[in-house]
Amino acid sequence: MSAPELKIEVWPVTRLIPYELNSKVHDETQVEKIANAIQATGWDQPIVVDMDGVIIKGHGRRLAALRLGQENVPVLVRRDLTPEQVRVARLADNRVAVGGIDSDLLKRELATLEYDLDGIFDSKELAFMEADLGKMDIGAFVPNIDLAVTQQAIESTQQVKEVDERQVPLAKVFGFKTITGSDERHVSRLIALMEAETGSEGAQALVDFARNYYAKATQAPQS
Repeated sequence: MSAPELKIEVWPVTRLIPYELNSKVHDETQVEKIANAIQATGWDQPIVVDMDGVIIKGHGRRLAALRLGQENVPVLVRRDLTPEQVRVARLADNRVAVGGIDSDLLKRELATLEYDLDGIFDSKELAFMEADLGKMDIGAFVPNIDLAVTQQAIESTQQVKEVDERQVPLAKVFGFKTITGSDERHVSRLIALMEAETGSEGAQALVDFARNYYAKATQAPQS
């Protein structure tokens, strides 16, 4: 099987949808550092989203783009992933592990780097990178990481299931509670059209129509 062709697209930042159960929290200091890095070197990592525009990787980069006032951002749309694969990719991105580090090479790199890293790294981070990392017990940072990631995947799946199954008032979805009697006739006709097109009834017809419409609207244009 050949690998899917993945292309970087440019999206309005307002089109991106943060994942509501994202476990990776970015505080103001972290967002500022990401923004400073983008200003210093530009975008070298796109924001990765699923076929519905929900962020898989890059919640911090989205917040940094908003802080910088950038209207458009580079996006990689993983239309090839199943919902389960999207969850795995998101968990893998949030997995923090310290790998093998050659402390001598790292210190030489920092010593010869003629660039002001203030704003991208704080003094504690720079001190940590300049320390003799070879004397540290790296394994102590990630005890039984595979078990932790597996447990997080189970908990995340259960949380997603609970969110997906909750009953949401339509007034919350649409942002309004009432319409006029004359407008009701138009809405009733629209629901009838949706039912005819989807083969579903009532609220399910609305959901099916919206899902199909959004999927078509976000498909990449044929070249």
